[in-house]
This record gives sequence, C-alpha cells and structure tokens, in this order.
Amino acid sequence: MASFAQVIKDKGFVVTAELDPPRGVDLGALMDLAGRIGPKVDALVVSDNQGANLRQSPWWAAHRLAETTPAEVILTLTCRDRNRLALAGDILAAAASGVDNLLLVSGDFISLGDHPQAKPVYDLDSVQALMLASGLAQGRDLNGQDLIGAPGLCLGAVLAPEARPLAPQAIKMRKKLLAGAGFFITRPLSGPDALKAFLQEAGDPGAPLLAGVEARSSEGVSAAAEMAKAIRASGLARGLHLSASGEPETLAGLVEACAG
Repeated sequence: MASFAQVIKDKGFVVTAELDPPRGVDLGALMDLAGRIGPKVDALVVSDNQGANLRQSPWWAAHRLAETTPAEVILTLTCRDRNRLALAGDILAAAASGVDNLLLVSGDFISLGDHPQAKPVYDLDSVQALMLASGLAQGRDLNGQDLIGAPGLCLGAVLAPEARPLAPQAIKMRKKLLAGAGFFITRPLSGPDALKAFLQEAGDPGAPLLAGVEARSSEGVSAAAEMAKAIRASGLARGLHLSASGEPETLAGLVEACAG
C-alpha cells in the first residue's frame, strides 16, 4: 500500500494543499512555501500546468518536495498535454524518484489558458489514464507488455460536484473508481450543500473524498475557512483539499485557518 493511502486509512480526516510550480526554473518560493505549510497538512499536491497556463513540469518539484517535506507528495499529471507514452513514462519516472501518489486529470481546455494556440493531446481521458496507471502498478503497460519492476502507486481522481447535469458526473465517478481511483478530490466547492446534492445523486463514492476549498484572495480566506469548517462538520467528506489563487500568503493563511 502506498503511503498516502496509508495516511487516509490511519486518519479520520486529512488535509491537502495545492502548490503550483513556477513559471521558470527557480523553485525557491515554492520550496519556502512548502516548508511553511508542509508540517501542517497531510499531503502537498503539485499541479500540472493548472488552468492550461505554462508552468515548470511538476515531476521535478514533486521529487524535490518528497525529499524535504514531512507531508506526502501527490503529483498531478494531465492528459491534455501528454499521450499515453508520455503519461506512462512520467508515471514510471516519478515512482522511480520516490513519488508514488498520483492525481490523474483530463486537464482544463487549452482555450482557457495563456497559450490558446497550443494543440491539446487528450490521447487518453482521465478514466483511461487511471487504467493505464493501474496496469503499470500490476507490471504491464497498455499493450500488455511486462515491465522491469512495477511501481507501487496510490491513484487519485477529480470530481466536479457542481457541474450540470449531475448524472454524467455520477457515472464518471463510478468509472474512475472501477479504473483504480483510491481517493477523490473535488473541484472547489461553493459550500457543503453542493457536495450533499452531488452525493445524493451519485451515491457512496466508494473511496475517500476530499472536498475542494479555494480562497481567491487574502480577503477571502476567512470565508473559505468557514466553509471548510462547515464541510468538516457535515461529515460528507474524509478531508479537505485547500487551494488559493494569487499570492502564496493566501494559501498559507488558508492552511493556517483550516489545518489541525
């Protein structure tokens, strides 16, 4: 069993926080922020060209964090920017470098980001990416060829409880579970009612679910923390996934308000 899976199993409630790699080569600010919040959360999730905006490839940051932070490290990989060969290669490289926890996502549309002229890949969708990773963990690639050493992986997937209509999201949740998802992280929520409505439609997710809470500015930290408190009290989720847009201080403030 991979380490983040053990954390989820051992703890009644977990907290993760999302870090964006830099738009450049200097990891100093990211490592500094991780040093401040890492001891206060159970895992740091390294994003992958979040919002279809250019960032340093996440695997190196994830590797560096795995060497230095007390928290578990979860590497995000997006299908938007990789075909199946690149996905498989990055999964194997990450595992070989000590990063066993993965969040596999389809990725935001290119048109939303800062390189709208780029060509998306989407060779696999997020369900198929989970199937690929599950196969690698069993020692085989998608073509059934044996690996020389199989990675031990803990696989996660994203849910969108506020997407409409809800029914396709419920179907996708079940597909992701069958494909090997061991935990779910939701997109940022507007409140516990949205999560409750989704779970009433979708049923038991079948794996631990972490509710997404985002602070969009330093002024929004207090409101986000209150929402996180309400979600925790509702018993609808097994944890929180904290994120922030803007300055690192926003995320640090949100973690301080929600963790513990």
